[in-house]
Amino acid sequence: MNRTVLDQEREYRAALLKAIQRCVFFLDGSIQKLTWPLQAETIKERKQDIELFESLAAINERFSKLQDTLGSAMRHAALLAGEPVDSFLKLLSFYEKCGVISSIER
Repeated sequence: MNRTVLDQEREYRAALLKAIQRCVFFLDGSIQKLTWPLQAETIKERKQDIELFESLAAINERFSKLQDTLGSAMRHAALLAGEPVDSFLKLLSFYEKCGVISSIER
């Protein structure tokens, strides 16, 4: 099977989208295990609660993974659009101009 570069790019973007959806699904599952907002008193009272801190560690890990995967997808799409993406600020500026994000500051 002779795949074109365009087909390879399309498959890569599809894989990134699936990875983002997976990150969101599992992050949401971890978030739902806890009662929000967390209060400082609750954390102090449960400072040796393994279940609480494993959930918080999972949320931290999954949020970081989501950020990384979104950044990859954004950078890849900008490159395909011919935009210079040598810094994340330029990447955000591009998406602000396109109306994908409302403001770099927010």
